[in-house]
Amino acid sequence: MSKVSTGDGDADRHHDPSAADGHGQTARALESDATTVADSAPPAVPAAGVPPGPELDAKVEAQYPGPLKFWLIVFCLCTILFLVVLDSTVISPAAPAITDEFHSLRDLGWYSSVYYMTLCIAQLQFGKLNVRYPIRNNYSVSMLLFLVGSAVCGAAPSSGAFIAGRALAGLGCSGLLVSTFSLVPVLAPPIKRPIFTGVIGGTLGLGMSIGPLVGGAMTQNVTWRWNFYMNLPIGASCFAVFFIFVHPPRLAPPPPLTPWGLFKSLDLFGLFILTPCIICLLIALQWGGTVYGWDNGRIIALLVMFGVLGITFGIVEVFQGMNAMIPRRVVTQRSLISAVLFCFTNAGSTYPLLYYLPVWFQAVKGSTALESGVYMLPLVVSQTISSIGGGVGVSVLGYIWPFMISASILTAIPAGLFQTFTAHISTGKWIGYQILYGFGQGFGSQTPLMVAQNVLQLEDIPIGSSLIMFTQTVAGAVFNSVVQALFANKLEQGLRKLTIPSLDVKKALAGGVTQITEGLEGNDREQVVNVINDAMVHAWLVCVVLASVSLLGALGVERRRIQGHEAPKATDSANEEGTTEEKPREQPDATAGSERDAKKES
Repeated sequence: MSKVSTGDGDADRHHDPSAADGHGQTARALESDATTVADSAPPAVPAAGVPPGPELDAKVEAQYPGPLKFWLIVFCLCTILFLVVLDSTVISPAAPAITDEFHSLRDLGWYSSVYYMTLCIAQLQFGKLNVRYPIRNNYSVSMLLFLVGSAVCGAAPSSGAFIAGRALAGLGCSGLLVSTFSLVPVLAPPIKRPIFTGVIGGTLGLGMSIGPLVGGAMTQNVTWRWNFYMNLPIGASCFAVFFIFVHPPRLAPPPPLTPWGLFKSLDLFGLFILTPCIICLLIALQWGGTVYGWDNGRIIALLVMFGVLGITFGIVEVFQGMNAMIPRRVVTQRSLISAVLFCFTNAGSTYPLLYYLPVWFQAVKGSTALESGVYMLPLVVSQTISSIGGGVGVSVLGYIWPFMISASILTAIPAGLFQTFTAHISTGKWIGYQILYGFGQGFGSQTPLMVAQNVLQLEDIPIGSSLIMFTQTVAGAVFNSVVQALFANKLEQGLRKLTIPSLDVKKALAGGVTQITEGLEGNDREQVVNVINDAMVHAWLVCVVLASVSLLGALGVERRRIQGHEAPKATDSANEEGTTEEKPREQPDATAGSERDAKKES
């Protein structure tokens, strides 16, 4: 039975039923006045560091958009995210045409890496900004950066200008991703948040998978520049809807700060250390095994600098306390840390498969680039369906952890089955394995974000969401490079063992993997194809290990209900006045109205 904090009379009434006619009437009058004042007060979110109270939670709930408006907002936000993900994946098929026009083959690696550098570096900082400043404003600035970056890329007169546009677009992409997930708690009640998050996850998976198809079609039939120009009209239209309809509860003005106080509050010192730390890691992963060997002094120096700066960043975060980019109260939350472990291993397993499966189709099965994209549809469709279905399932069941465990199992098993791939594997098998993996990945892709939304206070959700997405980005970059190194080493070993006079191993390795079999026929070609297949399967063993380890993260998540999902209630039949006694819920609803409980008790 909830206790109403409206004065001393409440406490007396709570323990003495006879107080109902005396103090109880006074308490109800005070309660009614308090409710009237609360209803007339403008909604405001406390500044960072002030936990949201029941009045704020009730106001947030009262401002949730209606069904039609809600789904219109969801459609526009997901469309923008679809463009964001396309922007990161269309570069692969468009890159040859871009380098041909600018005569810039040496810049090819930067077209992708600079995008991921700014994307990765800014994610944690945008989480911090969304705590202190209005999310709507941060989203608007991010959208402007993304559109300007897209326009610069489309109109770029040189390779340098194109790289600058990619950096701007990556920065905007970072803010859009973090701000979208930060908006989930203020656009949807707790019971609907898993559905919203699942729809976003399905959109991201769809965009990541069909991006190369769109990029290839646009480059071949129009021009590579329209891969970036198309973001402008579509993105601007969806942003107009966002600007008109999305009005989160406004932030209470933060206390005025001195320049040094603002510097500490935004943890800019931590950002200045994190930036070169991430740059060293990504450049080492970009150059290692391709431009330079992993034992090269440059690569070793970059990795050492990454380690030193990473340790320094951790020390700085400890001393920053409440102002840290990743506060201690967030990183010591058991479920969130378990979700981070799950996210790191799940993403590390998935990104290499998404990247190298099309390569396998082209190099082993002899498919074209377009055909390899089509052959990925079983994974794309199953992932999209299970991402949305998983969100609905969490809302209905009330628990997140069963879907995380299912994700670990449903990714580990087909990842193991990928180890049986051969050049002559049947179509039914590679379709079935993809469908299984897609269902597992759909369940696992967004559940870590659902955990952050469920276990953190309202003001900490942007920080938790940014940490999850930062983990995904880093895991993808790290394990793509690990798989690439394993594949290249195994491929070189296999090719050197062959005795084919017409095969120049050094020249073959210098070209693309799909070009190795050019000019080879019959048994010679089949031997090389088998070597490529074996090297790919060997590299995918990393995905099996990571998918299996993700189960540890899933098991570490607390068995608590999602907020807003009521536990079963028990009625005290002996109560002659008809009052209802509620069992305590396993997880208090942080965004449900405590005012409703007060009214019910009065």
